[in-house]
This record gives sequence, structure tokens and C-alpha cells, in this order.
Amino acid sequence: MSDAPSPQPAVVEGPVSIARLHAEACFYCGAVTKTLHAAGHVTLAGQDRVWPIVTCGCSSKAVAS
Repeated sequence: MSDAPSPQPAVVEGPVSIARLHAEACFYCGAVTKTLHAAGHVTLAGQDRVWPIVTCGCSSKAVAS
């Protein structure tokens, strides 16, 4: 097991759809009918909750896991 610290989740500004935060829709485009894959974790600015997110592959952006 590695002793390396886990990367910090990306901080997201502004409102985000609850479906995107619950990994029920692509975080970037909102697709729900495409195959979705884990894309890391985010937290909303000013809050402590960490949310797992998914992507359909529409964006090449990387989010810290």
C-alpha cells in the first residue's frame, strides 16, 4: 500500500445539477443515456462534502480523484 497522500478533489464554483453530483449524469454535458465512467471527485466551493463524478467521455478535462 502506498503512503502517498490522496489528491485533493477539484473545487467547483457555482451551482451544479444534483444528478451530476450523484454521478447519475455526465458531469460535463449532463448525458444520462450514454455509458458513464468514473472521472474523479469534486467539492463545491465553501463546502466539505466530496462528490464522486462520472463522464461519458465528452471532455478531455481531468479532475482530481
